Amino acid sequence: HRGDQKPSPHKVNYASRGVFAESDIFKGDFILEYRGDLIDPEESKRRRRIYHNSLKGFMFDFIWHGKFWTIDAARDDGTLGRLVNDDHINPNCKMKRIMVEGKPHLCLFALKDITPGDEIRYNYGDADCPWRNQVRIPWSCIRIL
Repeated sequence: HRGDQKPSPHKVNYASRGVFAESDIFKGDFILEYRGDLIDPEESKRRRRIYHNSLKGFMFDFIWHGKFWTIDAARDDGTLGRLVNDDHINPNCKMKRIMVEGKPHLCLFALKDITPGDEIRYNYGDADCPWRNQVRIPWSCIRIL
């Protein structure tokens, strides 16, 4: 809040990030890839020991050929996949594993039509997501006296 501005009566979060559609996206369309280092379980454990907690959320775990793998997108390389937010209730995208030249790539595809301005969101799965446990009070329950 700057001295020349009135504080907002609404709670806002300027720290959150997200990815938003700039054009029409249709059901089934490829949207983007979740890029980072493809690492094995041993390297994943090593990095989780040394990373700050804020970076651990960029590690995407999956199974490939019966083995545990991780895409580590902790390093900001300018790609948008690492900035797509979680929505476990009404996602508009789904992460799928695509094989290219024998290696897995994690790609987002639209589950439904998405219009310009809509946020791109997918279900992070069973990951430990602390924000899912936050209690939200519907506006209809708030009374201003």
